[in-house]
Amino acid sequence: MVGEIGMGNVGVVLGLEVSRLARNSSDWHRLVEICAFTDTLIVDEDGVYDPTDFNDRLLLGIKGTISEAELHLFKSRLLGGLFSCAKRGELRIRLPVGLVYDLRDRVVLDPNKQVRESIRHVLEIFDQKSSANQFPHR
Repeated sequence: MVGEIGMGNVGVVLGLEVSRLARNSSDWHRLVEICAFTDTLIVDEDGVYDPTDFNDRLLLGIKGTISEAELHLFKSRLLGGLFSCAKRGELRIRLPVGLVYDLRDRVVLDPNKQVRESIRHVLEIFDQKSSANQFPHR
């Protein structure tokens, strides 16, 4: 197929850091399958792969699995860090509108009077109407 690249024909898929795509295993394997079906090479910074060749397909599959595992480990480490902060009482999250941290890192009502009154007004209307869909439109 060399030299016949035209409408509907692709000879090679080029990619940098294709392992990022491989972090979604189903998308990665779908790309490898399509490339194998259409006799299209995959090229990244590590080499040239022919997905119709068993060894290249195996290597592409392993690269995809390793990338997906890396993503899982990154997420686990991030969550572990959050849990550690929470255990120590040091986790600060973004608070809902109307709540703020005070100087002692306690959660308190927003000191802004207009914010408090607006929230109180919304809650009063909700209490009367019993539905968010019943709010008056401005």
